[in-house]
Amino acid sequence: MADPDVILARNTERLERISRGEAASRTRARNRERRAASAARRMRRALIVLAAFVLGPLVWGLVVGPIGTTALVLLVLLGAIGIGLSLVWDGDAPGAQTIDAAPLAALPAVTEAWLERKRRDLPLAAGPRLDALGAQLATLDEQLKNVAEPNEVTTDIDRLLKKHLPELVDRYTRVPESQRRADPSLEAALVSGLALAERELARASLKLAEADRDAVMIQG
Repeated sequence: MADPDVILARNTERLERISRGEAASRTRARNRERRAASAARRMRRALIVLAAFVLGPLVWGLVVGPIGTTALVLLVLLGAIGIGLSLVWDGDAPGAQTIDAAPLAALPAVTEAWLERKRRDLPLAAGPRLDALGAQLATLDEQLKNVAEPNEVTTDIDRLLKKHLPELVDRYTRVPESQRRADPSLEAALVSGLALAERELARASLKLAEADRDAVMIQG
């Protein structure tokens, strides 16, 4: 007869794998959406610049008079530079602003974009925790848009995302890579800290939805 503890441990591990897989899928989907939105913004900006540099000389020629060859060459060069910059730079993307300056409603999206950029500097073992954090941030992104006034929960979220989480990641990445490889406890501490941040965000999300959950139970 199978040991109940062994069965329970296996089921728990299986549920954790499923949860990690769902979190990773949600995070990848959010990243795809973010990249698609960024590409659309850059393309739209480039088309506006192109239209301005094409229509501008035409209007000038009709209203004022022909422009010289030198001016036309300069316009073409400036137009090419402007279109190139529009296709490369995306200042409207979440994460273009610093986490510290982000308002509460935008903080989850800015933090998620920042974590995605930091992922390449972190160990593979941190990947599942980053995915789970991304899933929690996606949930909070929707919830915080409906928060009218700051409260104790939002203050905790603000402190965690603006201070504790960035400090954990930045301090780890400042340790020389050779020292990180020589001391596995640093990686373990990083993963543990990310897991703790995930749990705190999950707790905050439940707290934010507490009144609505209670209302559903009472009205039901």
